[in-house]
Amino acid sequence: MVNCLYTIKEFKLNCSDTQVHHPYYFAIADYNNTLVCYWDLSYKASQLSIWDLETGEHKRDFELAQAHEFGLGKNGKVCVVNFQDFVWKLDIETQELIGNHANNIMSISMSNPRCFAICSTQTLFVVGNSVGNRGEFEVWNYETYSRHLHHQFEGVGLTAQGTSFSSSKPEALIDQLTPFLFTPDGKILVVTFKKPNKRKLQIWDLETGELLQTLDDLPISIMNALAISADGNIFACGTRESQVCVWELISDKILYQSTEVSPCLMSADGRILIHCTKEFEIVVWDLVENQERCKLSGHTAPIVYITMSSDRQFIASYSLDRSIKIWGLF
Repeated sequence: MVNCLYTIKEFKLNCSDTQVHHPYYFAIADYNNTLVCYWDLSYKASQLSIWDLETGEHKRDFELAQAHEFGLGKNGKVCVVNFQDFVWKLDIETQELIGNHANNIMSISMSNPRCFAICSTQTLFVVGNSVGNRGEFEVWNYETYSRHLHHQFEGVGLTAQGTSFSSSKPEALIDQLTPFLFTPDGKILVVTFKKPNKRKLQIWDLETGELLQTLDDLPISIMNALAISADGNIFACGTRESQVCVWELISDKILYQSTEVSPCLMSADGRILIHCTKEFEIVVWDLVENQERCKLSGHTAPIVYITMSSDRQFIASYSLDRSIKIWGLF
């Protein structure tokens, strides 16, 4: 049975008007069972807030002076920050830069990247940029400060990155957009390009740096997460034609669909799907048994973020009612 363990409504943000800010990143750090919430407060000010999932205790806040993009690195023990064309990594416990003074900040070769994603299991991140129908992306190892992959493209553009908090169209709320997704094992990168009324995907092998496959003229969809099944198939979950769907990436065969709304996510093995309803509930669905495990209610506005610990013991959600709920299997 999943119960709501704690509801968090007080956020100590270092800004003049706290009510206008929502998180720009929301994730669980598995190694110490904490919830990490990143707030982009202004052009040169941002803040990280951390809570203990087991107790609901607010552990700490710390400020990041210059930060645009943020994400948890391998196992959640480090966070990686990108500002313009500089990237640095911080110890999530000590809040200190990792590395010595000479090399703890790395400069990437791309100027002002607009898209950013981090692998949760390997020390990799990807940055990209496109102007019109041309651009480039790069995969870097933030431990060795080495570039792992560089690719330039023409004729397409990367899908826009960002999070929309507009409530004018509740049925389309909320789209967390990113053109880059890593598979849970960190071996594959999937890149999404936009075309008129269509999408194009590239699937890259990050161990060899080779392009494995290009999937062209796909239906417009928003991918929120990838999973790998026991037989090695790559599953994607997201929104297609205003419906939550799970599909097999290569064949584009739809395995599950619901008339409910995003956001949604899957467990790494592709068994458990979590998505939201128009009544601001969270549905936990077993894709193997094809049945609902449970439904979680308590939010009073559309849900913006949901995240789940890798052991499936905790779920956390953030809603436009400006509350965080921590759910637990106790």
